[in-house]
Amino acid sequence: MPFPLARFTIFLTVSAALVTACGELTISTSPTPIPLTPAQIQARYAAAAARYNQAEALVAATENTSCDAISAVVSLGGCQTALSTQRQLTIAYDNALRAISFSQTATTDVSHLLGDDAAIEKLLEQAATAAAIGDIAILQQQVIPLLATAATDASALRSAIGLPAAA
Repeated sequence: MPFPLARFTIFLTVSAALVTACGELTISTSPTPIPLTPAQIQARYAAAAARYNQAEALVAATENTSCDAISAVVSLGGCQTALSTQRQLTIAYDNALRAISFSQTATTDVSHLLGDDAAIEKLLEQAATAAAIGDIAILQQQVIPLLATAATDASALRSAIGLPAAA
């Protein structure tokens, strides 16, 4: 029986050495991000906003014709697709904003804008799956004031990062 006891003693010694050795290692969870310069923040924000605005202009044209109950070309399917696309554009824009390391002075404005957009995205998701144009119209009436608030927050963010007001 001394042989199994010897193996057990060696096992404990090796295990203790491994635990001690591993316990001394420090693992870096993530490198500290290098702060962006104001010009880099402005460029990244401007690029995200430009992508959103260009695509939104196309979606708005479809939405205006497909979702308007008195339009000659009203289309539930077309309206749902336009609203779903608008939601996806908003999500992509918000993700682009989240990827930017904004300065401390702009973080409140970013937070407000992302909060507004989250509410808009939720309503757009409901509208994109609504069963009738009338239901969509009701949801759109809730989206309109949120869009105005988001535009105000985007203007505040632009100002906070040193960009002029949007044209």
